[in-house]
Amino acid sequence: MTRTKPTAAQKRHSLHLASTAAMKILVVLAVAYTFYFCRSLLLPLMLSGLVALFSSPAVRVLTRIHIPKPLAAAAVLSILVFGVGFGISLLYQPASQWAERLPLLSHKLADHVGDMSDSINSIKEVVLPTQSDNPSPVTNAVGSGVIPLLSFIAQATAMALFQLAAVIMLTYFFLVFGDTLMRKLVQFKSSLHEKKNLVVMFQTIRDDISRYVLLVSVINVSLGLATTAVLHLLGVADPMLWGALAAILNFAPYIGPVILLVLLSAVGYTEYQQLSDILLVPGAFLVLNIIESQLITPLVLGRRFNMNPLLVVIWMFIWGWIWGAVGVLIAIPLLVSLKIITSHLDIDPKWLRLLET
Repeated sequence: MTRTKPTAAQKRHSLHLASTAAMKILVVLAVAYTFYFCRSLLLPLMLSGLVALFSSPAVRVLTRIHIPKPLAAAAVLSILVFGVGFGISLLYQPASQWAERLPLLSHKLADHVGDMSDSINSIKEVVLPTQSDNPSPVTNAVGSGVIPLLSFIAQATAMALFQLAAVIMLTYFFLVFGDTLMRKLVQFKSSLHEKKNLVVMFQTIRDDISRYVLLVSVINVSLGLATTAVLHLLGVADPMLWGALAAILNFAPYIGPVILLVLLSAVGYTEYQQLSDILLVPGAFLVLNIIESQLITPLVLGRRFNMNPLLVVIWMFIWGWIWGAVGVLIAIPLLVSLKIITSHLDIDPKWLRLLET
């Protein structure tokens, strides 16, 4: 059977498809690297937008009782900042105490694997023999790296404080002038019918995203409170710290709960001797997380926001590479916001459909 040679039109079509696919890949890479290299600018914008969507219902409630919007936004934002600051002040001391207890955990692990420790020490003596006169290269390296390390910490702290101030300021302006910007965009439409449709679409998108962010925040805070109560009943030290971590890390599905399970396993290993008592601490949180993820969240949010777990984890890893730990935490709210916007704009990207279960 003879093979027919492709025609010139078919060759041009294949070349067009290949060039289009290559262009799309280049665009995706360009967008990813833009987000990566501009993270100091874009991250405060994204964070402030999500915080504004979370707090905008409270601002609208205050404006309905004739409180001026600038004053209402300042009041809501002040409550948020005070609440977060008060929570950090409460949790700072127990967190620092657990950080100081890390050597105790390492010593306890070393007692259980003493033979392995002896083997490592013998290898260390062979590879790094002790020298009484001259300091070792490791000591020189550590000593020479102290000043650069302190400089890096100072720069990172200054940048973090600057970005925090930028998030607070941008959130305030989003709350006060967000609707004004929307009205300005509406003026570009020619007919009254188009203007009304655009206003309805903007308000629906805003309300849907605000509802999602608010509901997820309430669910995560409820999980944190339940974790605090259960760990308190089990007699675990500093249950409020682990409850706060449960609420925060649950913004990163799958990855966040796994991290907390590892931490709670270390807590149980540090505080208890029996294997059943050790496993009871992470097991209690695992039961709570299963109830939340398999029952409460689907019941509250519905199947509209169900997504493929594998692609969700890949999505979070991508944003973790771009924006670090904060990127992992806000990856899912950003993805859901994108789905809501595309659904209301009658845009149906094929890659978004891949995320559905």
